[in-house]
Parts: sequence; structure tokens; C-alpha cells
Amino acid sequence: MPRKVFISFLGTNNYVQCRYDIHGVVSAPVRFVQEALIEHICKDWTEEDRILIFCTSKEKSGENGSKEINWFDNGQSRITDESEKIGLQHRLQDLQTRIGLKAQIEEHDIEAGFSEEEIWDIFDTVYAKLQFDDQIYFDVTHAFRSIPLFSIVLFNYSKFMKDTRLVSIMYGAFEKLGAAFKVKEQPVEGRIAPVINLTNIARLQEYNQVASELITFGRVKSISDSIYYKNDEASDDLCCLCEAIDELDEYIATIQLENIRHGEYVKRFHKYLQRMRDSGEIADASHPITKILDKLEEEMSSFVPRDDIQNIEAAIEWANRHGMILQEYPLAEEYIIYRIVYVFHEKWSEYDISESDSREIFASIMGMKDRDFDNMKLTDRVFQKDEIFPRFVRNTFPRNSVNATFIKEMKRCGYSELRLRRNSLAHANGKYSYQDLTDKFLDVYSNCIDVICNFEN
Repeated sequence: MPRKVFISFLGTNNYVQCRYDIHGVVSAPVRFVQEALIEHICKDWTEEDRILIFCTSKEKSGENGSKEINWFDNGQSRITDESEKIGLQHRLQDLQTRIGLKAQIEEHDIEAGFSEEEIWDIFDTVYAKLQFDDQIYFDVTHAFRSIPLFSIVLFNYSKFMKDTRLVSIMYGAFEKLGAAFKVKEQPVEGRIAPVINLTNIARLQEYNQVASELITFGRVKSISDSIYYKNDEASDDLCCLCEAIDELDEYIATIQLENIRHGEYVKRFHKYLQRMRDSGEIADASHPITKILDKLEEEMSSFVPRDDIQNIEAAIEWANRHGMILQEYPLAEEYIIYRIVYVFHEKWSEYDISESDSREIFASIMGMKDRDFDNMKLTDRVFQKDEIFPRFVRNTFPRNSVNATFIKEMKRCGYSELRLRRNSLAHANGKYSYQDLTDKFLDVYSNCIDVICNFEN
């Protein structure tokens, strides 16, 4: 099980007792928001989980900080009410006893954050306390100066470096009650301040990354990851939508031609996206994920929700548009072979040759030198599988026939270049530069398609 970690920064103000409304549950009167949040969030945590309270201190800054003023007892010199002289450390110890809190409580000293160096020191201190796969609950209520800003960056950084997860960011909005001296005049039972969930705002950086991966690199798996991340209890329909998005990403990334062609993932994407919109589960038009899904729908406009070669063409165009060289070349070569196979569908069907064997046969003859093809030197191992395979080729492509001329024209007009570049990538020989690979792709691919279309007509 991932470790749960509650993180909070303790300030130096003389905090006034109030009650906090946490998602509809109103706490008992507390002086520190941490008391209410920890009781609500951490009550069922285990000994492996942690409550981390970060305090400024005299040891770090040379003058009394939140450790001396609010962590220890009797830190607030102007307090006359004995109950309000109790520091957070003491209150959390009482909470442990009262509710059987098992999570370990740790206080850590940090710098005051008045310089860039001190800010980096705070960053390093907090980051060092995080472990791989931690689930983070962050109380930002009393975080001071730049800490709320850099904490968001810190937790996104730790997500990549330590695979942590930012579960929630909470802010106790005491100021809604008014000025502290006025609040003190109100009965404590009526002092109810809301706890605001700021998690989605903090995830804007993550959503920027998701959008960048879609638009720049054509990768979409992070979209489904973010949807799951936002919805711990996702509906069945939402899970199906995410699975369809994952399949699109997987099929293109791993060049699964047949699955790309079948289009089942396209059908399910549109089906469940519309269901989500109709149900309102992702209907908030202003939410970044909604906008990213809209963009993905636009990007997928060339895919069709049925078994159709248009989906293969759309995947090739997708790979080219997003600079996915390692995908576009093998996709294009395999698609060209696929198209040639179906140009001669009636021929190989007459010989009772399967589609998969036909692909091997045509891949072999498309890789032959013209001289060997003319002389029918069919030495490839595919022709050893069945004696009918060489006979099919000799009868279908006699020298100087229209069919043989088509095969040789295909190779001259682009296929051979396409194949050479794909092999260069596959064997990592560095023969072609990135620029050459990107500049030439559309030319050689389009030329091949044009030759096939002309022959079919």
C-alpha cells in the first residue's frame, strides 16, 4: 500500500478558535486548522503513514519562528486564555489519544524563505521527506510567502521523480468569518469556516503537460491517466472511455495495424465520450480535461468508428503530424504492402492462399531486386513454405506484364526509399538524418499511394 502523507506549514499568527466545514462535515472548535484536517483525513491511517508539520525556527533564522510560537506551548505571549496557550504539538498528542491516531507525527524545521537560497532549502527539505509512491494531502492554509506557489511545482516534480500522487490541496478559509478580533466576539459554535479544495487548480501544470504530449508528441495515455487521477471512483462508462484512449495510444505506439484498422476503439471513444457529456460526469466546459478531450476529439476526426483502411491512413497521418518517425515509417510500409495485397486479392484467393501468407509473399517480392524479380529467383524462405506460393508469383507476375510493371513502378516511385529508411531506423545504423527522414516521408508515401490508386483505376 502507498504511504499516506499529510503535509502542513505552521504559521506564527495568533489563531482564533473556530470550526471548519470539510466537505459537509463540521469539526469541533479548534485553534489550528491542522487539528480539524488531521482528524477528518488521517483518523484511519496506519503506523506507516506520516503527518509532517514544517515550522520556521530560531535555530534556522535566529529569531522565534512558528516552532517556538505555535508548535510548543505558551508561545503566544499575549494570550490570556489558558486553553489557547496550548501549542499544536500538544493538541496533536491529545488528538492521538482521543481518536487513536496511529500515523506518526513529525515536526521539521525550515528556513524563513526570505531569499532564493532559503526557498531552495525549503524545497529540498520537504522533497527529502517524500518517499516513492507517497500519496500527498497538502494543507496550504498557513503556508507563507512563496511556499504555496513552489509547493505545487515541488509536488509535480516529485510525481515524476518519486511517482508520488497529490491527492488533495486544502485551504481553511478563516477569513470568510471576518477580522479575527470580530470573530472572537461571536459564539464559537457559530464560527464555521469552509475548507476549500484547491486540488484541480494545482493540477493545471499537469494538464499543461497532458495537452503538450497530445499536441506535440501525439501521445494520449496521459489523458486517461489524468481522468482516473481526478476520479478515484470513476464510473464504468468513464473507465471504458479511458480504455479506448489507451488503446489508441497503444495501437499507434506499437504499430498494431489490424487493431488500428478495426476501429473498435474509435467507436467506443465517441460512444462513451457522449455518455459522459450527457450524464454530466465531464460536462464542465471550463475544466481543462474537458477542453483536452475536445481537442482529442478534433485530432481524431479522420478516424472512423468501423473496420476501414481509413483508420490506418489516419494513424499514419497522426504519426507524421506529431513527428512519430519510429511509428510512421513501419506503419506506412506495412500499409503499402496491405494495399498491394488487396490489389491482387482475387489472384491469391484463387490459389487458396491466406491473407497473412499473401502479406509475406508481397513483402518478399517488394524487397527483391528488379533483375531477380524478372528472373523469378524466389529464394526467400516464404517460398519454401508451400510449393503453390512460387507458382502463384510466376503466374501473376510474368516478365513485362502489366502486373510486373506495377510492382517495379511501386519500388521506383517510393516504396524502396520507404523500406530503406524503415530498415535504417530498425537497425539503428544512422544512415539518414532526422531532417531527411521527416522531409522525405510524405513524398515517398504519397507517391506509393498515387501509384496504387492509378493501378486500381
